[in-house]
Amino acid sequence: MRPSTSLGADGPLNIYNAVGVASDPRSKGRGVLVVANDDIHDARAMTKRHTTDVQTFVSPEVGLIGVCLFDDREFVRSPVRAHTTATPFTVATGQVLPRVDVIYAHAGMSPDVIDAAVASGAKGLIVAGVGHGNMTTPALDAVTRAIGRGVVVVRSTRVGDGIVRRNIEVDDDTVGQSRRRSSIRRRHASC
Repeated sequence: MRPSTSLGADGPLNIYNAVGVASDPRSKGRGVLVVANDDIHDARAMTKRHTTDVQTFVSPEVGLIGVCLFDDREFVRSPVRAHTTATPFTVATGQVLPRVDVIYAHAGMSPDVIDAAVASGAKGLIVAGVGHGNMTTPALDAVTRAIGRGVVVVRSTRVGDGIVRRNIEVDDDTVGQSRRRSSIRRRHASC
């Protein structure tokens, strides 16, 4: 977080610790790991919480994989979810992924940005809603129209911690009936 020209630059120690973690046999099988400020994170769970703090990278909800202590590492857990080659998600060589737009919801949100994303060719939308992944009624109506046109929609949140749960404040199943299967999916807040 601090440039090499500042007092207390954190880059050199982060690189040193990252090399130590990468070369540690206990790292094997834990998936992609990120090392910052003496902490070892599961890359999927990590998020940046502050614009400039050295301790900006955290793993809310799930916690750390381990810590670096001088020239040693202490691993406390492994990621629970499938990762790397064990995940059901694969991308074939040369495969082009569909366009997915991220849309931030706000008070008084118009449906125009959702309609425009779909009209411009988005095949997927991630709506980072307020609070529990919410948006205005007109925006939710635009999401329903998008689903009806075959667009996959993920309702998420712009809030830093917490999980957006299905059918709590939004009747996701009803909105998703625009297709044969429900297309609104829940996602962890750090999408």
